[in-house]
Amino acid sequence: MGDSKDYADAMRQRFLVVVNELRAALGYAINESDPEPGDELVMEMMYGNFDFAVVHSLNHRPGTVLLECQFGEVPAGREEAILQRLLQMNTALGELEGSAFCLDPGSGNLVYTLPMNLDRLDGDRLLRKMTETVWHGRRWLETRFLAEAHRSAEVLPDPVQLA
Repeated sequence: MGDSKDYADAMRQRFLVVVNELRAALGYAINESDPEPGDELVMEMMYGNFDFAVVHSLNHRPGTVLLECQFGEVPAGREEAILQRLLQMNTALGELEGSAFCLDPGSGNLVYTLPMNLDRLDGDRLLRKMTETVWHGRRWLETRFLAEAHRSAEVLPDPVQLA
């Protein structure tokens, strides 16, 4: 049990290093204070007009952080077509890097999640992934990830044509 606690503590320290590298890359001061003790530690920030959270858990996969980005609401009247498209996209995303779209239970907003291995992560790589995520978020706002012919609320897409 001591080994797993030592590993989790080492990964928490690695997480804090990555957060400070990200802060430095964005021109913010390094955080000198120790975080509150607890299982989960979350860094929240606005970047590219999107809300991000980077979550580290001591008990649940301590060698991984979860990058979360709030993409915004699913427009009323097109939920079925949009959610069907997102589920199709989740299949491919899960196979590539384990990322997925989900709905925030409180707000109903679309959230993009991406697990990232702390052993291969630094502040610059995290910033690059956040920048890429912003690009995808903007695409979401413009298209809702639907083909152009299916973007209006009056037209429901044929699921076969979305793939």
